[in-house]
Amino acid sequence: MELELERLQAFFPASLEIQEELLKAGFKVPYDKESGRKTPIPVVVSSREGRRLRRDRLLKADDFESDGKFAMVPGERPRMGMELTEKGFLILRPKPLDYHLEDTGFVSVPPRIWGTWASFSIPFSFYETLTDFLGEFMNNKTKGLYLASRGSGRRIEVYAYKGRTRRDLGVPVFGYALGLHGLTLADEYLREKAEESGVPEERLRYLKLGLRKRKETKAGLKVGIAWENGKPSEITLKLSTTDPKVRIQGLYGELMGKSRGELTRTDDWYIVVHAEDFAGALHKVAGTFG
Repeated sequence: MELELERLQAFFPASLEIQEELLKAGFKVPYDKESGRKTPIPVVVSSREGRRLRRDRLLKADDFESDGKFAMVPGERPRMGMELTEKGFLILRPKPLDYHLEDTGFVSVPPRIWGTWASFSIPFSFYETLTDFLGEFMNNKTKGLYLASRGSGRRIEVYAYKGRTRRDLGVPVFGYALGLHGLTLADEYLREKAEESGVPEERLRYLKLGLRKRKETKAGLKVGIAWENGKPSEITLKLSTTDPKVRIQGLYGELMGKSRGELTRTDDWYIVVHAEDFAGALHKVAGTFG
């Protein structure tokens, strides 16, 4: 089954592993004070609705309009495939068919400290389609699920997590892979930055700019629903990792953050969870406000 997404965001700047890989190749990540050269690690964004952002935050796009200060990226086609396996696993396959690359810009908390580093939003109109697809799993009452919420006022997001110690994670994730390989815009962006930074282009073919789950990686998927003005608007899925911690030598000293996994070369995007966990979490959050 394949669903249309409202939006897809993969925050690769949250990965110290990718930052270290680019630094070792000679890129100035994210900014070199002496030369003024910048190589922000791109956020991959695909949004069904057009996005308006500061022009200096837009790193690369196939199509956009700009007045010099702001850029307008037209609507794109984010998708997500879903597969059920015979062993009861659910494989989510995010597909950025159209996308653009953004700089995170200034944030008060560095992305390497964040728990969530990839998020996917499904229009709530697909709720029945999704529950029909999950079928028998929706009838199971998964034990050990708890609820948490964030937001206030007009928009409140409620998500489920499994196990009292997993509030920052969600339901267990058994495998994932996400990466910049196979993305034409990312390839063009890095070639431009390589020329700007004096990095030999042949080094690009050896870079590992994908991430996959290690055995020791604590990973989870927050399955939630966002309510706006008291009505459900989106099903939200957020991939998070918390441990182990990782240290790298940045341009201006040691950096420590949350590991995002093992570096790999991959153009295959997927996240693996137990179908029962996913269905149970979805059922629990849907009943929050009756």
